[in-house]
Amino acid sequence: MIEMYLGMFSGGWAIDGRTQAWSAHDDPVAALESWVTEIERQRSRRWRRASVALWLSGGLARPFLCGPVAGLANWDEAEAMAIAMAPDATGLALPCSVRLEAWPGDATALATAVDAQLAQAIAALAGTRRVKWRSVRPRWAALLDEVLAQHAAASLVACVEDDSLTILGGSAREHDAPGAHFELAATHSPLPVADRMTAMWLRTMLSRDVKPEHAWLARLQTPHPGIDRPAGDLAATRGWPDAMRQVEDVSP
Repeated sequence: MIEMYLGMFSGGWAIDGRTQAWSAHDDPVAALESWVTEIERQRSRRWRRASVALWLSGGLARPFLCGPVAGLANWDEAEAMAIAMAPDATGLALPCSVRLEAWPGDATALATAVDAQLAQAIAALAGTRRVKWRSVRPRWAALLDEVLAQHAAASLVACVEDDSLTILGGSAREHDAPGAHFELAATHSPLPVADRMTAMWLRTMLSRDVKPEHAWLARLQTPHPGIDRPAGDLAATRGWPDAMRQVEDVSP
């Protein structure tokens, strides 16, 4: 399995959980294109038949809450509204590409904004370089899945990356899966300094009256070329690069 992780300032690619390259960059689009070229050059046979999982950092793929708004007629109107909201809600500049996870007319919906140039570059690579994206997801979304799979009662989750702090909060409504109803979704980028980040996290817990056992914070580990994951560790193959092996619970 080929995976890529793309952040605002660094990233790289891996095969079967083993990091092949990791480097700093100034331009995420140029970095992504260079990794595709490198993989094609080094592993052309496997590249032609393998799909690729692309993970985006919270600095590049920023969540926000959209709606509810009465009177929306169709998805085109809903997406146009979300695109208009995205810059103020996330700090990204226009133009943005936005994905809505649900209909924002009746209740608040989770949305994710990505710079339009980056979104277009990802789509173009799939069309011109024989790249088949197995998935294109924010890393914080995979972390949320991992936390809820192990701790269904979690109501506050934070993902710390080199370029951002992403916080997601909510509570499960009756008949909904845990985390289906989001009440908080925000990315702070650049990453706040350690003391400020801790204060923000604890303040969020207190303001939402979240018990320590229901609040989870994970810091992504920056991988290095040549480091292997434990053999047979299936959990470690999801969402490269890894979060810390133990997700932290932070008590006020």
